[in-house]
This record gives sequence, C-alpha cells and structure tokens, in this order.
Amino acid sequence: MTEYNLFCYAEVRDKDGFQQKRYRAFNKEVGEDRYYEIRDLIKNDILKDLKLELDNNKWEDEWKKVSSGQWKRILEIPEADKDIIEKIIGFKLDLDKDELVDIKISRSTLEELKKKGVKIVR
Repeated sequence: MTEYNLFCYAEVRDKDGFQQKRYRAFNKEVGEDRYYEIRDLIKNDILKDLKLELDNNKWEDEWKKVSSGQWKRILEIPEADKDIIEKIIGFKLDLDKDELVDIKISRSTLEELKKKGVKIVR
C-alpha cells in the first residue's frame, strides 16, 4: 500500500512505518480531500517557485531557499507543526528575521526619500 505524506517525520523506520493507505500532513491524518487541498496550496501557491537542486546539495541547503514569509504561510495551515517541520528540514526556523525585498521607484521619489533622511541600501 502507499501512504501519502506531506511534511511527515517517522521516529521509527520499520517496514510498516509509512506503508498504510492513509493521507497525512504534518504527522496528522487529514483525509484524502484535505491532503490534496494542503498539497495544492503548498505546491501551487506558497512554494510554487521553489526549484530543488539536489545534484550537489543537501536537502537542508535547499530548504534554506524558502523565505521566512513562506514558512509563516505554511505554519498558518491549521495542521502545520513547527517542530515536525524543523525535524524534516534539519534546522530551526527563524521567523522573526527581516527579509530584503527589491522595489522599483522613480528617481524623483528616490531623491525625495533621501532628503527626508531615509537610508537607501543597495
């Protein structure tokens, strides 16, 4: 039988550990419909631009590509469990760090911001 898992972690790996017909997310049984709702939200929305490159990288390196904003969105899923996620990804999530974003503004707006003392970082 096949088990469908999203962000699930097995403490004990035995022959029956992940071989039952069930749908789970974050180590919780969620049923087939909810499983596909969560999968589609993560795959087609939250992490849609994530491209895992595992040829010369470790999984932990790839999970570090996920922004704190994306992790926050995943943790908004009612079934989400931060401890389970951290066991899977191999590091503690830092959800309080500020993220840098690129913005485009006109030169005149840039000059006005500088006059007002706004620090511009490139």
